[in-house]
This record gives sequence, C-alpha cells and structure tokens, in this order.
Amino acid sequence: MARLGRNRRPDSDPAVGSSVQVADALVTAPVTFAERVLIMLAGIRQPIVAILLLVSFFTVISGKPLDGLLLATVAAALARDTGMQSRRAPTQAATAGAAAQPTVWRPRLAPPRLRLVAIGSTAAVVYALTVGSFTRYSWPATAGVMGLGASVVVVGWGGPTRRRAIPARLPRAAVITWGSLLVAAGLWELTALLEQPNIETSSYAHPTISTLTDPLLSTAPGRSVALLGWIALGAYLVER
Repeated sequence: MARLGRNRRPDSDPAVGSSVQVADALVTAPVTFAERVLIMLAGIRQPIVAILLLVSFFTVISGKPLDGLLLATVAAALARDTGMQSRRAPTQAATAGAAAQPTVWRPRLAPPRLRLVAIGSTAAVVYALTVGSFTRYSWPATAGVMGLGASVVVVGWGGPTRRRAIPARLPRAAVITWGSLLVAAGLWELTALLEQPNIETSSYAHPTISTLTDPLLSTAPGRSVALLGWIALGAYLVER
C-alpha cells in the first residue's frame, strides 16, 4: 500500500486535482483564427517543432511529399500543444508543484525492471529484423516505421513515465552553440541538395545525409542495425 501511495498519479490527490481543474478552467480555448495562429506561433519556438518543420521541408523538396506532410502535421500538433501549455503556465505556477506537471501515466520511481528490459529488447530485435528485411520505402517498411513512431509520440505526449528531477534550462551559450550547429547542418544539407544533378538523383560529389546513409540502408542487415539504433534513441527519450 505504501508503494502504491508513492506511485499514485499527482492528480489522485483531491487537493492537487482540484488545483489542476481550477488552473485548466481559467484557460479558455482559442476561439478566433487569430488566437489559433498566435498559439501556433508560440509553440514554434520549441526546438523540436523547428527541427520537425525543417526535416519536413527537406523531405518534401526531396520528392517525398506524403512523409513531409506527416512530419508537418506532428510539428503543428506539438506547436499547438506547447502554445496551450504556455497559456496555462501563469495559472499553474500558483498551484502545487505536482499539479504544475500533470501526466496521464502513473509515474514510476525507478527504471524498469530487468525482466521488462529483456522483453523489450527481444521485441526490438524481432521488430528490427522483420521491418529491416523489407525493401526501403515499401508499404510494409513504411507502415512498421510509422506505427512505432506514432506509438512513441503518444507515450511521450502523455508526460513523463517516471518521476525524475526536472533538468535546468540550457545556458545561453549552449543554446547558441547547438542552434548554430543545427543551422549549419541545415544549410549544408540544402546546399548539397541543390547542387545535385536534380532533386531525385544522388551525387557523391555533393552528398546529402540520405546519400551518405545509402550504403548502410541498402542492405537488410544495415537497415536492421539502423532501426535498432532508432529504437534505442526513442527509448532513451521516452525515459527522459
């Protein structure tokens, strides 16, 4: 019972749940088109939203409009969610600390048990070998990647899966450094793409990131290794 008490959701406390409801009640949903635009613009400031929009742009101009549209849709949804959270922040700041960070999951106090890690690792290997065996851009491969990616987005959207210290904001120097690297990488990718014979023809004289990864992703073992790395990164981010 003590363990359940420690792991209970923040909003299971009547006082905390009441403060969350009061904070949400004070935030009205956007009504006009201008309000919706302002909320979206407020969310675009988040790095993940800007990165998704940048990747979406490159995906569209490289001849994959459907993939670019999906990325842009996720970016727009994240931007709206971030904008709404920024509207709730002033009211939630006056409530209890647990209420300021609601989550739909029951946060764990420790990393997952070794048994769950073993089961998840086995499932990840089976998934990578299965999806990696299909040809690139085929429907089975696309469905497998999109299905797992959407699942990770849903889990991450629900809030932290375990209780942990909230990391401090990055120093300004770190923001400038990482921002500069992101802009430089984007400009390099765009320059390499425009200097190819055409958008759909790769050139090792001016290679893009996708061109550099083609040797790895052209074989089934290489695709499986890349998928395993992608899953490991996603699991790390979800745990964060």
